[in-house]
Amino acid sequence: MSSPLPLPTTTRLALLVLVAGAGASFGTWWWLVLGQDNWPAAQLACLPAAGASPDAVLARFTGCVDDVRLAQAAVVLCGPLALLVLALLHRAAQVRLELWRWKARPADENSSLHDRLTAALPDPDGPRPALWVRGRRIGVQARASGTRRRPRIVADSHVFNLPDQQIESMFRHELTHLRLRDVGRVRLATAAWWVLLTAVVLPVGVALLLKPALLGTGLLVRMAVVLLTVQLTLYAVLRVREYDADLGSDADPRAPQGAAADHIGSDRPPDLRRRLRRAVGLASHPTPAARLDVLADPARSWGVSPFESLATGLAAGLLFTDLALLVAALMPTRTQLAYTVTGLLTGWLIAAVATVAWWRAAAVGHRDASGPRAARAGALLGLGLLAGSQLSGRAAGDWVRDTRTADGLATELSLAGVPATQVLALAAALVIGGALFALWTTSLARAAQAAVSGPRSAALCTAVLVLSGLLLAVPLGSWFLFARLTAARAEADIRWSVVDSPWWVTGVAVSVVGALIPLVRPALRPGGRTRATGTAAAPGQHPEAAAAVRRSRPVPVLALVLSGVLVLAGAGWAAFGGRFAQPSAAQSSAPRSTPGSGPSVAPTTATGSPGASGDPTVPLDQLPVLPPKAEQTKQFRSNPANVCFVLNTGGTGIWTDPENRRETAQLLGGLDDTVLQAASAVLLRDPTGPVDNEAVIASYLRCDLYYRYHR
Repeated sequence: MSSPLPLPTTTRLALLVLVAGAGASFGTWWWLVLGQDNWPAAQLACLPAAGASPDAVLARFTGCVDDVRLAQAAVVLCGPLALLVLALLHRAAQVRLELWRWKARPADENSSLHDRLTAALPDPDGPRPALWVRGRRIGVQARASGTRRRPRIVADSHVFNLPDQQIESMFRHELTHLRLRDVGRVRLATAAWWVLLTAVVLPVGVALLLKPALLGTGLLVRMAVVLLTVQLTLYAVLRVREYDADLGSDADPRAPQGAAADHIGSDRPPDLRRRLRRAVGLASHPTPAARLDVLADPARSWGVSPFESLATGLAAGLLFTDLALLVAALMPTRTQLAYTVTGLLTGWLIAAVATVAWWRAAAVGHRDASGPRAARAGALLGLGLLAGSQLSGRAAGDWVRDTRTADGLATELSLAGVPATQVLALAAALVIGGALFALWTTSLARAAQAAVSGPRSAALCTAVLVLSGLLLAVPLGSWFLFARLTAARAEADIRWSVVDSPWWVTGVAVSVVGALIPLVRPALRPGGRTRATGTAAAPGQHPEAAAAVRRSRPVPVLALVLSGVLVLAGAGWAAFGGRFAQPSAAQSSAPRSTPGSGPSVAPTTATGSPGASGDPTVPLDQLPVLPPKAEQTKQFRSNPANVCFVLNTGGTGIWTDPENRRETAQLLGGLDDTVLQAASAVLLRDPTGPVDNEAVIASYLRCDLYYRYHR
């Protein structure tokens, strides 16, 4: 209990916060951005008046639209902030409401309960919690309540009849909850679940039922799954905190030996209702047998359950999709860098839960830190990432088709329509990568002789946490960007350009160097070697963990070999890939890229013209780059819907091929629109030279506004 390493309750609460925040951010975007028709006044105010130079027109228009979308992405942050504020208010009101609901009253100062509470206090001169007695039985004997400044213990009235030693053990257990400060955090997490249900899931569900849409079923299912994940994580936290409180009360030097075990053993066996709740993961307290097992072997509570690994990946996948859109809005011309930054932030969040959990398990010699079990847990972490990316509300359907526009925040992430071989390849990359990450983490923990306590225990764990985020930044960012391009059915040269970047090669090189670190054991070990045992246990290290160090093998060699292959492949593609692939142009309004800054996200399905009830999707290989000359009548050229249709279905050839670029520029110049005429003028300056990316971006942005607002 005195270990500087975070307790399981802390890391699992962080996991719960991630899932709830991701759900709240999507709900905010649904109501405040998409529900407001993407802010038509602000969007249309970006249309410039004639009179300026073509370059000035394009710069002003694209800059204005970028500012609007940055504001929209920032508004999404209001969801988690509002969730936090409402949860705090709910928690403050809950403290009062519980006393009223339980019919609680302050205990008599002269009652025997006050004497038992005084005997259970670890420091009689320290802060004394207020003692209340409730007239209505809830089902537990006592409960820690109140706030940090005003702690409170509420006991059932029938505890007067219990033996004094059992009452003291009960109070000692609740005092440990207060000392660990998990009462307020757990109540805050409970309030967050209720707020997520009442303020996000139910209102969005009612809105979808009253006004059905193509995305309705997918959104309802996803929001229900997110809510269920938060609930299961919350109950897992409630169970883990009981283990921590049991161990803390048993470690009290003033407690009689075996008092905690006697108190736990006096609990009644679980009835059918409690067994059913435990079977589905909705039990708030572990069984007495499980608590006694942990009390006999405290290392049991520092394992890594399969649900924890899967839920961590799920939370990271949900969070990444919304966080990437915000970061991409901050740097609209640096898509790949934005995804790398998002991968770094998400990697640190994953490490705060998964890396710390594996480090704790290795420190106590838990079997979950062994190679096969760690690999399975890492594979579940990767599988959870895949599930989280697809359970995000932004993967609920074909946004380009259903919202009739390719808006950056309503991007397409669903892999439902992607060929099965591509989905399997993406899933295999995550599962194998998660297993390798778990093996690397546990190998590093054994090499560094992870310890429960000691001067270096927390410092080493923090350093590994930071390093884990650096190692995960490029792999995570590249995978999500590649998955997004695959979901958008981008062309092959655009998808492969994910690795055609110095960011990718540099990031994989960092992974190679990181994979070598567990092999440098003598420099990592805080202790020395002895002739008798080979490796001495570090201060605070579990003896079984020290034995695992002696038995460990250079597992990171496998990660090193695979990472080396990826580095060579990326370096080769960066050096020679440009000779075999044509440079790609932006295919949608956002995110976008400039040459050398990373790939563009490209929906290649046909977007219907305003007023159409739904155009069928036509494969690009069945469409000409431009309509035949005979069909390019004056009426065709004067219709913005037709010209924008050409842009959205023409592929990269309409920009990269000089003749097609000239014809595209002529089409744009024939429209009565300031932005498209300016783009035409810029493109016609040098039809055979490099593609002016600003003109391409402005053209797609202008068509996006036309499809949305018919103006």
